[in-house]
Amino acid sequence: MTKKLFVTDLDGTLVTRNNEIELADLHAIRSWQQQGNLWAVATGRKWDSVVELLQRYDLAADALILENGALILASSGEVIWQKNIQTETAKQVTNFDLSLVEEVCLVTSFNQATPQQLLNLASFKETQAISAITLRYATADLAEEYVNQVEALITDAVFRNMNYIDIAPNGCSKGAAVKFLMERFMLTKNEVSVIGDSFNDISMFEVSSHPFTLEHAEKAMHEQGALVVKNVHEAINKVRLEWDF
Repeated sequence: MTKKLFVTDLDGTLVTRNNEIELADLHAIRSWQQQGNLWAVATGRKWDSVVELLQRYDLAADALILENGALILASSGEVIWQKNIQTETAKQVTNFDLSLVEEVCLVTSFNQATPQQLLNLASFKETQAISAITLRYATADLAEEYVNQVEALITDAVFRNMNYIDIAPNGCSKGAAVKFLMERFMLTKNEVSVIGDSFNDISMFEVSSHPFTLEHAEKAMHEQGALVVKNVHEAINKVRLEWDF
């Protein structure tokens, strides 16, 4: 039987607001992998946060898509894809209307020899390579109101993720990263299923024949052609029925 790939977003999808994973979802993922299938994470988070979470739950992903596709790691921890934000973009953030932004965070590029740093605008130096920038707003509505303005000011990729605006390197997205993994694992669109709850997940829906979103996601997410489910284990059960195993 051909291996299948299931890709999960983390926050709001697999991970609760308390940074926990439900037991039923854990069992579903473990069973999925025990049957010889592949499981990957796709998140806006940086490396150390994801590794800590997976270790806590004794989960081993077959690939990690981090920082909205700016960084992809193999199961061994090897970097198989990496791209940084243009230096000009990091400088341009200072020109944004930041009056309603609660926090600006710049993430230094992943290097296995040096821990990634979280910087604010005051501590950023132009010589530092940056792989992700996040703007945190008080509400998702505020982030939605300003996301188009941010997109108009820069040439790198911009996504809204709940009450955050995420900036990733040009050409990077979760969907592009999933396509990269499809080529690496030699899988077709029909052999890949994805699940996510926010707008930075939509690009994944476009590269999979079996996309899912969550009941609790914003209403607009229910209009993106993805099947609506209650949780990750319901999605895994549905694709098992679809693929007859």
